[in-house]
Amino acid sequence: MTFEAKWYLGIDTGGTYTDGVLLDSASRKVLRTAKVLTTHSDLRQCIAEVLDCLAIDDDPAAIAMVSLSTTLATNAIAEGKRRPVALLLLGYDPELVHKFNFHRQFGTSHYFFIDGKPGIDGKDSIPLDEAEIAKVVGEIYGEVEAFAIVSYAGHRNPIHEERAGEMVASLTGFPVVEAHHLSSELDSIRRATTASLNASLLSDTQEFLDAVQAMLEQRQIRCPVMIVRGDGSIVKAEFARKRPVEIIHSGPATSAIGGQFLAGVDSALVIDMGGTTTDIALVEQGKVQAEVQAATVGPYRTCVRTIRARSLGLGGDSLIRFDHSQNMTIGPERVLPFSHFCAEFPHMKPVLVQWLKEKQVIHYHDRLECWALRKEPARPVRDARTRLAVQYLQEGPWLLPQLLKRVGVVSPYQLYVEDLINQGVIERVGLTPTDLLHVTGEYAPWDSEIARIIVDAIAGGWEIEREGFIRRARDWMTRQIAAEILQFLSGKVLSEEGVFKAGRHGLDRWLFEESLVSTHPTLGCAITLKVPMVGIGAPAKAFLQDVARVLRTEIVFPEHYEVANAVGTVVGHVMVRLEGEVIPVVDGMTVRGFSARAAHVQKEFEDFEEARIFARAQLCHLVAAEALDAGAREPMVECAEEEILPDRMVRFSAWAVARPDLNGHNSRTSR
Repeated sequence: MTFEAKWYLGIDTGGTYTDGVLLDSASRKVLRTAKVLTTHSDLRQCIAEVLDCLAIDDDPAAIAMVSLSTTLATNAIAEGKRRPVALLLLGYDPELVHKFNFHRQFGTSHYFFIDGKPGIDGKDSIPLDEAEIAKVVGEIYGEVEAFAIVSYAGHRNPIHEERAGEMVASLTGFPVVEAHHLSSELDSIRRATTASLNASLLSDTQEFLDAVQAMLEQRQIRCPVMIVRGDGSIVKAEFARKRPVEIIHSGPATSAIGGQFLAGVDSALVIDMGGTTTDIALVEQGKVQAEVQAATVGPYRTCVRTIRARSLGLGGDSLIRFDHSQNMTIGPERVLPFSHFCAEFPHMKPVLVQWLKEKQVIHYHDRLECWALRKEPARPVRDARTRLAVQYLQEGPWLLPQLLKRVGVVSPYQLYVEDLINQGVIERVGLTPTDLLHVTGEYAPWDSEIARIIVDAIAGGWEIEREGFIRRARDWMTRQIAAEILQFLSGKVLSEEGVFKAGRHGLDRWLFEESLVSTHPTLGCAITLKVPMVGIGAPAKAFLQDVARVLRTEIVFPEHYEVANAVGTVVGHVMVRLEGEVIPVVDGMTVRGFSARAAHVQKEFEDFEEARIFARAQLCHLVAAEALDAGAREPMVECAEEEILPDRMVRFSAWAVARPDLNGHNSRTSR
């Protein structure tokens, strides 16, 4: 039986889980849901599992739209798992860059300064050094997988970026990113960072989109495929292929949108706890707050606009670290839980049990760590000992201390495995909050026995009961999430705990600690969250109720809270924003005209009003065209104008908003 297209299919691929939903386009009700483990070594597998769970094969023609979101780009940046790229800096001042350590923002160690600088007024002042470009490309070829090109004045005149891009593409055949395609902002360092990160994410993003497309075609699903950007808007997947940097914070955006949609609240703090991260966003008057400044991911400041969100590396699969002094921290590294590991590799369970019997007391977390090989290295391993370790892992997983002894080293730092771990070649295994849930029985799909054995061994070494160890881990997580919420909402930084100061720390830290657990005999305080919390994500119910309790607020777990991210992918709009300006062109002390810029289009005029009219009209035209290219249907265009100097300088901001075009017919409306 065949029906007309009426369902929206949403898929969210995170670091640990891939979620899916079917939403009725008319009633906007969730019909079916799915949650499977993300298979990093082959994303087609987890996408196929989601589609199978949703029974898409019953009637593929009923799917009107597929919408995607992913944290893979954000995780790749935050965890240092990006592909190697070369950044060509045209017309930048090397001395200035190094003096202020701007090079640390570039996101790559392969950056090169090339002469060639169009003037700020758009005129060519220094010719492009094409011979130097050819020399650099020849030297770096084979060490990188893509190139990013940014001109110091490229936001006004991209001629050098375009020429350099043509050269690099013809010389290498590699993907090339030109900064003016991504941003027209003045900040030259942010533009360079954005271009570099974008280039480093191209391969992974294309692999993700290719995996989705392959599985859709296999099931004869033929409809528009969209993807959520970091600001919560959706665009055509093909549009995002060349601009993957714009989907950073895609996961937090869909978390907030999906959580608000499912809970039906006007104001709330949405907290998404997944396997890898916990994401926090504020909803006010039914809308997710937008970030005033461009997004920062890890240490990198970009030109990408996102929702206002805060992410911390703490989730169900975060590594629980401990030492001989009974210190404990959790995250930010994601590892495979022991319970999952032993269910997948049953022969490793007796190995772990025997190791615990021999050692009796485990003082450090890495004495229990295991490694498993997930795929073959993309490039030959040059270091002999590292190559030997990979050869042993090809036979099957190993307990790390035993592997190190077999290879002939005493520490993993003597092996060059960081890139192999970052690329998903080697997966680490450790104790995680997910293992603790297996012990308590709150969530136990895998091997609960090995989780209990390991927790009992560690707790015994600490001379405490199993429940005491688990409570300490839960309390640590509660404190960390509560601290992140406090800093996110207040905009203030909480002082560090006084680990090396004999317990002495700032008043703010004391007030925070006293609010969580009152211990002072005569003083007390209470920090209260004035809006409810909406908890979403697989481990949310297990860990977030304590956070709501210490912040003295209620928490809501809406129906389908486990897959709220996937819901958030299918309830958004297409939105594109561009900026422009009119500034005077000065010759000495004389104003000889006005430069009108609309995004990367620039033209000079003698008259200010003519320049203003051109910039506004051109900007509206460009933002509408880009919205159509992004997959909008009949976009509404708005343009705001800010006067900086009367009859001298003005700044424009234009945006286009629309529902996605599901029929392939694009048109636009301006105002």
